[in-house]
Amino acid sequence: MTRTRLDPEQEKARRKEYFLRLKLPERPEGAQKAALERAHDLRRFEIENYWRRATYFWGFQLVAFGALALSAKDGRVYPHLALFVAVLGALTAYAALLTARGSKFWQENWEAHVDLLEAEIEGCLHKTVPVREAGLAPSVSRVNERLLRLLLIGWLGVFAAAAAVLLFPALGKLSVSVAGLAQVALGFAALGLGGGYLKRSPLSDVGDRTVRFDDFKPWP
Repeated sequence: MTRTRLDPEQEKARRKEYFLRLKLPERPEGAQKAALERAHDLRRFEIENYWRRATYFWGFQLVAFGALALSAKDGRVYPHLALFVAVLGALTAYAALLTARGSKFWQENWEAHVDLLEAEIEGCLHKTVPVREAGLAPSVSRVNERLLRLLLIGWLGVFAAAAAVLLFPALGKLSVSVAGLAQVALGFAALGLGGGYLKRSPLSDVGDRTVRFDDFKPWP
């Protein structure tokens, strides 16, 4: 969710529509405070769930990596097993990516509630992000999503390699030196491209809520 800059009139209209939709009960001050506390709790819950789900899917990835190691035993490659493992690895990596996006959606939902509820209760604590000279840091969740994409691409590469060996048996009879050279070259290429892709991960999306840490003027 990209945070957009609103002028004062737009922000006022948005808040009015928000509270109309929220339909808080009587004694709005107490109800708004309770709603804010609930929004904070649910945001925290979604963040915890995000990493709990990530750990769950990483378990599948570790199992798949172990099975892939067994598919190349005693210097011999078993492409049938590698093909099956690649399918398992690709599907679980894709499921993890979709789950991460879903978790992030709900986290940002409750963050939006906090933004709209906090003004009369605790000021603009959540909407104020002091930034030092180093600037914004990469978004942790976006880095995780990019890593999952790389895993998905890697498993698809393993699937393609195993399928090629099954369709063209001569590839499985390459000399050890040629096969090793090809693997090292592909490894270096994957490391370079993957590292560059992760390095370009998006920065934390905090919109216009950033201020310089030293003088609290708008950033940059």
